[in-house]
Amino acid sequence: MTKAQDKDLSLKLRFSRILFLQGYWSPIEVELSQYENLGISLKRKSLTDLDVLGVKYDSLFTPFRIVGDCKSGRKVSDANRLFWLKGVKDYFGADQAYFIHPVIKSHIRGIAPKLKLRVFDERALAELEDNLNAREYFLPLSDTSIQMSVSALWGIEVPKGGKPTEKQLQLKEAYSYLSYTYWYLEQYRNLLNVIECFTNISSILDTNEDSHILLAYTGLERFAHSLLETASFVLAQGGTNVPRDARSYIFGGPLALKEKENFFNLLRSLTKSNEQLDPLYLQDVIELLGRMIRNPEGARDVLRHIYGIYLWCVHLKNDRLLALDGEKENTAAIVLSRDAASTFSKITGMKEALFDSILLH
Repeated sequence: MTKAQDKDLSLKLRFSRILFLQGYWSPIEVELSQYENLGISLKRKSLTDLDVLGVKYDSLFTPFRIVGDCKSGRKVSDANRLFWLKGVKDYFGADQAYFIHPVIKSHIRGIAPKLKLRVFDERALAELEDNLNAREYFLPLSDTSIQMSVSALWGIEVPKGGKPTEKQLQLKEAYSYLSYTYWYLEQYRNLLNVIECFTNISSILDTNEDSHILLAYTGLERFAHSLLETASFVLAQGGTNVPRDARSYIFGGPLALKEKENFFNLLRSLTKSNEQLDPLYLQDVIELLGRMIRNPEGARDVLRHIYGIYLWCVHLKNDRLLALDGEKENTAAIVLSRDAASTFSKITGMKEALFDSILLH
């Protein structure tokens, strides 16, 4: 059965495109969850979703986050949505939040500044699109049919009454992590987790399966995002010792790192083994992180380039991505995207051919 189109999808994509044109990586429909400990397992409880998430880094790797709530219906209580959005903004730790609705009444315009929120009606949205020449932009970021065709590739398909295969169950875990757990965990945990996630499924990802390629690119985006978050921490420490500060971040801070190192020292003394805290691939990750930190103008735009290459070159089968900002292409971002894809493939064991559109760009 074909899934019905989300009636708010057009607004979400239009706002996402606006953010993208202003330098943000802007995924839509990011679900926030809470996990409950049931003793022998964890149960996920869905909280809400962010219609649009915008993430951008400046040249010092300072992160900026925007969330957008997009509603097109006439029966929406705008006041309720604003108070809800205020809570979501605070819960997620966003810097700014926007409420987008075709008609914004005067009393809602008065409430928004008091809540430190912003509102867009249809006129304001259209004027901003005109100012940014959004409708002439080469990437079809607001095309609902293209978005639905991409969304149709996400997840596993099990016939009604059937059971998923072992491979499908493995893929399902990856989809669950990327869709839910990634946004729930403390960010420092995600770098090693996303690597482990794709190491577990590397052998079953097929370069001839469009859904597997989308899964790989989504993992690459999360990998790059985790690296940028690590870079932000390293720069906050001064950026003079990348390996030391990266390890401190990845392992949960200096105290947690010391505890883990003491545990592995004890383990080696008791078992006479040579077990190491650092995974073998960590040096490759830190080398890539160092290249990103030394090239901030490229690194800060890696996420947009990965998504742009997927949409334009992989999904729409064009030969080469055009300059994202209409001027000279960001060569450093392209090179670092290629480095990220190569490193991600190497350390997880995935086939490099999954990322041919980046590696051959």
